[in-house]
Amino acid sequence: MSANPAAHSDAVRARLGRYRLLERLGGGATSLVYAAYDEATERNVVVKMIAADVADEREARARFYREARVTSELHHRNIVTVLDIGEDQGRAYIVMERLKGRPLDDYVRLESAHPLATKLDLIVQLYEGLQAAHRQGVVHRDIKPANLFVQDDGCLKILDFGLARLQTSTLTASGQIVGTPDFMSPEQAEGRRVDPRSDIFSAAAVSYRILSGRSPFTGATLQQTLMALLASAPAPLNDREAPAPLWTMLSKAMARQPEDRYQDCAEVLTDLERVRRALDHHPVWRRLASYVGVGRS
Repeated sequence: MSANPAAHSDAVRARLGRYRLLERLGGGATSLVYAAYDEATERNVVVKMIAADVADEREARARFYREARVTSELHHRNIVTVLDIGEDQGRAYIVMERLKGRPLDDYVRLESAHPLATKLDLIVQLYEGLQAAHRQGVVHRDIKPANLFVQDDGCLKILDFGLARLQTSTLTASGQIVGTPDFMSPEQAEGRRVDPRSDIFSAAAVSYRILSGRSPFTGATLQQTLMALLASAPAPLNDREAPAPLWTMLSKAMARQPEDRYQDCAEVLTDLERVRRALDHHPVWRRLASYVGVGRS
């Protein structure tokens, strides 16, 4: 008998319900993600299951089911689609569409192949997806390149609502820091309660990286990164990375105090449309918008 039954179970489990597991794609402390095949519909899917060693933990199960419920109720082209939710032999799982493309953190490394107009389109899609989530009362709380995926057709998808919070929920206590320091809002870094304006900040921080290939707040250690986030403004982007109207918009979205930012994604999208029009009508900016290599200093 295996000395670790849970690990052995994960190794030999070949299916969950009607889903045949093909290969492990990733996962973390509380979940495992597999490429899978739906034998009923004959299509490739992704299955995210709760890890065996936390399957009996009440808090972990509550979080997992909340992610399943929240994501399944969000229907938008820029949010990953949940196809099914189930449980097999005590293992809860979520079934999602299988995406073809690459994570955003890989995509931005190929920045020289993407002109400014393409990057601006990704930023618009990110805020459109967040707007749909916020309208349903959902704050994502972990917007970062690794949780964003760019399909081969250029469609951006928001993934992983594992840290998402319903604005009416009290499941996660105020004062607990969750998220990724490089992209989290100052109020989130301080463990304060967050609202949609926190996602607006994080999306702007990700937009900074999309445009420049750099993160706006960095440090050699976690503590230094948090200090930069709480005490410093990000270095301005140059004109090729972000023409003046776009940098003005991002600066407002990354204001340190939530009340100084855009108050909802609709406001952000209105200004992004103004930026697009400015790029279209200004001869210099129009050339920059089609320039291949935008983002390089």
